[in-house]
Amino acid sequence: MSKNTYLVTGASDGIGALYADRLARRGHDLILVARRKDRLADLAARLEAETGVAVEVIAADLAVAEDLLHVEQRLRADDAIVGLVNNAGIANEGSIVEADPDYLSGMINLNIRAVTRLSAAIAPRLAAAGEGTIVNITSVTALMPDAFTAVYPATKAYVLAFSEALAAELGPKGVRVQAVLPGITRTAIWTDEKMATLPAHMVYGSARHGRCRARRSRHGRSGDHPGAARHGAV
Repeated sequence: MSKNTYLVTGASDGIGALYADRLARRGHDLILVARRKDRLADLAARLEAETGVAVEVIAADLAVAEDLLHVEQRLRADDAIVGLVNNAGIANEGSIVEADPDYLSGMINLNIRAVTRLSAAIAPRLAAAGEGTIVNITSVTALMPDAFTAVYPATKAYVLAFSEALAAELGPKGVRVQAVLPGITRTAIWTDEKMATLPAHMVYGSARHGRCRARRSRHGRSGDHPGAARHGAV
């Protein structure tokens, strides 16, 4: 791997796969992390063939402590990694009254603990180098929580606040931190049944999200929905 490598979590589909594609086309080598090794391998093969960058895959469930620790150790030790995209996450549908507590704990582990620990793993090295990027994918629901999905927007509100605090701490050291607040995006975390209940204008495809995101990233801004810019310029 060159000293221009990004590690992307939740990279097997949706927004994570789109980030991988855009970064590869800008010349970055990649380390792709997700649970589905087969999907990661297919994406890696395509990106290597189309862009010529080096792509490594790590099959890991970041809600599991042992898998998370493995990725943390890589971020701490590998000085080729100059950027981290924290995209892995899961959502819930249904009332808190009916929710499975174990599922909610898993969501908190993935959406909050993994983002925090991975950011903490890479931050000291980036700060010492005086450069680098951390991108945290949060959600518009961090600003507008809705009924029947109480825990998911709460986890995303944490990621937004965490990102803003990281930006304040690491920005003066030369590290760019971005919080990206996509609207409802057609990815694996949303079921077809849930999508069918929403007006078409509210649902983004991941490609549309990526076009908006790519235009803004060069200026240090993130977010692709009305109102995101006031929180995204971190």
